[in-house]
Amino acid sequence: MEDPLEYIDFDEVLQHGDPGRWTFKGNKPGSGVPAHSPHAPPGTLKTYEIYVDALGEEIELHYFRHPDGTVSNVKVKPRS
Repeated sequence: MEDPLEYIDFDEVLQHGDPGRWTFKGNKPGSGVPAHSPHAPPGTLKTYEIYVDALGEEIELHYFRHPDGTVSNVKVKPRS
């Protein structure tokens, strides 16, 4: 199973520090539901995770988890 932290854009690393130093806080409510995007194959799940970044700020990681364990569309978002 792929680790979404391996797909963080370099700009996000510059803003939030090394993803290896982020602390996982848990899944956001609503995480793990079926994705309805036209770009998501059947069985894909929308995943929202909460982390504390290397600078001590809470952030969210949004991505698709595909049935084969791969991930795509990985985005870092401000905590909402």
